[in-house]
Amino acid sequence: CTNTTTPTCVCPSGWSGPTCTTPICSGGCGNGNCTAPNTCSCNNGWSGATCNNPVCSTACANGGTCVAPNTCSCRSNEWSGATCTNPVCSTSCANGGNCSAPNTCTCATGWSGATCATPVCTSVCSNGGTCSAPN
Repeated sequence: CTNTTTPTCVCPSGWSGPTCTTPICSGGCGNGNCTAPNTCSCNNGWSGATCNNPVCSTACANGGTCVAPNTCSCRSNEWSGATCTNPVCSTSCANGGNCSAPNTCTCATGWSGATCATPVCTSVCSNGGTCSAPN
């Protein structure tokens, strides 16, 4: 540096500022701070060389993607929930059935069919009668 009252410095590679105390991170530090030349210190919830990779403390399941700290984006129309573990059924499961996989109902005892709307009768209905409720 020259001129002691107002220093004029020619900084080495990786440093800038009037007295060469500001580090330069050529790729930037998206969600963090540049602490040394090309060295980022990431904020909580972020990782990677430039702090642009979100971190999900619980992994996103079933093809979900971590898009922000602890935030999953789930495959649409298949999974939902914070970590993409809740299956989605486009048609509700009836009569106590539950959605056990995407568009798959597991029916309660006495019911069957894709949406658990078909009653299961072990007795045969005579004279043209139809089963309208389980047994």
